[in-house]
Amino acid sequence: SSYRNGSIIMTLYFLGMTSVWVLIPLYVQLGLGFSAFEAGMVGIPSALLSAYSANWAGKKVNYYGRKVVIGGLSLVVFGILASIAVVMLHEYVGTSIWWLLVSLGFFGLGQGSVISPNQTLTLAEVPLAYAGSSGAIMQTGQRIGTSVGIAVITALVFTLKPYSSWSIAVSFGLLTITFIVLLALAMAFKDLRDRRVKG
Repeated sequence: SSYRNGSIIMTLYFLGMTSVWVLIPLYVQLGLGFSAFEAGMVGIPSALLSAYSANWAGKKVNYYGRKVVIGGLSLVVFGILASIAVVMLHEYVGTSIWWLLVSLGFFGLGQGSVISPNQTLTLAEVPLAYAGSSGAIMQTGQRIGTSVGIAVITALVFTLKPYSSWSIAVSFGLLTITFIVLLALAMAFKDLRDRRVKG
């Protein structure tokens, strides 16, 4: 059950998460008229914080278990919702769009606490003889989630764009991602409960 739960968590997570790094650069460049270099700068703090949290989570996952992944997913949800708030405040109040560096920083902290800890927990009970094929199936789920998620979520945004502003369309896309990550979070709580029942 731990392998099944972890694989579903990872597929759902990649179904939503990867589209953030498509929508934000599109919004910053096409919606706000920034350069590609400036759009790339928005993601740098998130990347650095993701590396930091991945190092921390790797050291703590054997002690805290699934709680590390739950905390990471919660930070991801908070980071996305905060980013939506920044986008909408920029649209209607004129708040600086560079606050995205902060909101996406929370997203990065969560991201680093999800991927490798989840893989550790998912494969922990898999017999060694099946470790390679089990890891390959997980990777396949990630790739499928990524490709389907980006295709569907960007299609939703560009379907809505002719009838609304960039801010509304991108916020709708980010809300869709939030819903998907919340499904992954629900599965993480289910796995935590299953482990307690087995224990």
